[in-house]
Amino acid sequence: MRNQRNYDVAVIGAGSAGIAAAIAAAKNGAKTLLVESSSVIGGDLLSGLPIDGCRTTAGEWIVGGVFKELLDACDDLGGYIGSIYDRRNIWVVMVNPKIMGFAILKLLAKYGVDILPYSQVDSVTHENGKITMLTARAKTEFFDIVAKQYIDCTGDGDVAAMCDVPYEMGDENGELQPMTMVFQIRNIYPKQVLQFVLDHPENCGLAENPNSPKSAKELAQELYDLGFPKVFFSGKGPLLQKGIASGELHSCSMLAFNPNATDLSVVTVNTTRLVTKDCISADVLGKTMLELTEQVENAYRFIKNNIPGCQDAVLDGIAPRLGIRESRRILGEYYLTGDEVSEGTKREDGIAKGGHEVDIHGKDEKHVRRTIKNAGSYDIPLGCLIPKGMTNLTMAGRCLSSDRVAHSSARVMGTCMATGQAVGTAAALCAQKNIKPTELSVQELREILRAQGAILDGTD
Repeated sequence: MRNQRNYDVAVIGAGSAGIAAAIAAAKNGAKTLLVESSSVIGGDLLSGLPIDGCRTTAGEWIVGGVFKELLDACDDLGGYIGSIYDRRNIWVVMVNPKIMGFAILKLLAKYGVDILPYSQVDSVTHENGKITMLTARAKTEFFDIVAKQYIDCTGDGDVAAMCDVPYEMGDENGELQPMTMVFQIRNIYPKQVLQFVLDHPENCGLAENPNSPKSAKELAQELYDLGFPKVFFSGKGPLLQKGIASGELHSCSMLAFNPNATDLSVVTVNTTRLVTKDCISADVLGKTMLELTEQVENAYRFIKNNIPGCQDAVLDGIAPRLGIRESRRILGEYYLTGDEVSEGTKREDGIAKGGHEVDIHGKDEKHVRRTIKNAGSYDIPLGCLIPKGMTNLTMAGRCLSSDRVAHSSARVMGTCMATGQAVGTAAALCAQKNIKPTELSVQELREILRAQGAILDGTD
């Protein structure tokens, strides 16, 4: 069975970037469709991971707009945990992922976004850089989607790749940052965990910020006083080194706790890792899921046996999907570099800000991390979100046009939502004016984004 759907804007992929893009497009008057290949509307926002990239290392907010609306909705429902400096390099935002999932659906309904879950893009009809139709296959039918503007928020840049837009992928050896299976444990005692951090700060990623003169012990005390068990156990510390050497724990660079319940007794754990040269094919993804289950179980037992405050912890499930840090980087009209990110470069044509550290995970215990200059932010131009040569396709999220170093900062959820709001707004304007994204006035776009709460100014 075939159905044709006509829209002003069609957003493909319902992760953090796609959610923001669809809401922004609809807010700006576009009849909007959101297509998702699974049932997970919200992507990694539902994982329990900290939402990074929303504030600079100095603590200044750099993401607002749609993201702020989502946080407010979570808060109204009792699902906003808070935002704190982890005494390492970053400020994090913490939410209850189950409440976040509900808040996302409420906001999509509020703005009248149509959604097609369980719908995989099957083909893209395009000519001379213009998409004329996109076909999505659902369980019992095909949808022929005709839109004035399309937005690729698939993470992997699937739509752009199907339009033959060139891309880069991986390091010089073709290896990607590791995939991860995030899991949740409950019934921890946060004060006991934080006392352990205070007694043994050498196990944790503390005092890594070159802009802070405080010692690891002083920062451990601050973390204890705050009461949030947002703890980064470092792979270089004796606790994890001993576990890795004994075989209790897989080789890793970190074991990170993120609180996601208001009583702070529930944390999401980010530690598992598997490096591949492919994280797109179903065969590789399936094998990865099975292999990472063993890492999850071993890590859970290691936590119970070795971290005070976790002795009565129970495993409370895994995230609804694999965590994928890196795949295709689609080449666009502008190419963001690691130097621009590291130096905190500002631009008059910036349409979103990034502020997460350079953060390149590697195999086993390898992990490159570096703070942005002056603990500040950098600006992302619209050209990074326009696939090269395309006239009615934009993109947002981790497939943006950049080198690998810049990507490692811009790939996080906060920045993905900022780029999503920018291209959603841009697509709505292009649909109204019947123009190409490259013809859009960036200054007009910036004015609208500011008026709708996006943060484009300020910070070092």
